[in-house]
Amino acid sequence: MKIIAISTRSTDYRSDAGIDKRRLYINGYFSEMAEKAGFILFPVCSQNGIEEIAAMCSGLIIAGRDRDINPKYYGEVPLKGLTYPEDSYEDELDFRLIELFDNAKKPIMGICSGLQSLNIFFGGTLKQHIDEHTSKEKLVRHSVKIDKDSFLYSLYGQENNVNSIHHQAIDKLAEGFKVTAMAEDGTIEAIERENLIGIQWHPEVDGEYNTFKKFVEMC
Repeated sequence: MKIIAISTRSTDYRSDAGIDKRRLYINGYFSEMAEKAGFILFPVCSQNGIEEIAAMCSGLIIAGRDRDINPKYYGEVPLKGLTYPEDSYEDELDFRLIELFDNAKKPIMGICSGLQSLNIFFGGTLKQHIDEHTSKEKLVRHSVKIDKDSFLYSLYGQENNVNSIHHQAIDKLAEGFKVTAMAEDGTIEAIERENLIGIQWHPEVDGEYNTFKKFVEMC
């Protein structure tokens, strides 16, 4: 059974004793996808021993996250009204994992902000805010058109209805990547470059384990 690394996420909180703490975690959806798709999930919590982890694992998932990627990584400053975390834990972990797995020619799947991390790491930029692609009241869904020559086509066909939980999106596409799915309003919804795959929606939320099974087969 193949071992797939996944980047952990962090949340800061205060305990009942008044102690400031940080919790590192992965979304429970991924555990279910690993079980159904038949792979071992390896959460990466820090850069300690990260080279050994990259050597051991067959592929990498860059998970979505609640914190936006700091625009300093693509040469911009925050737009008025937008705030970004000062802590670089998630940014630096994602970029280091992408570097190591790409150097080893191992497949990477970036989901939601993971797609954005892939695009930024390889020289692209983001739109810091877009409207109508997320809501606090309900789960937004919309259709996407999918390129025939893509990882996604055999799974979804030419069109798919996807969930939408993001307020940022790709602006400048990183060199060497191609757009493989797009929303009706022109928002980039998936990108690919060889064995690097970025998906703006969350297939794990919709229980699309075949997407993960196909990814693991690449690894």
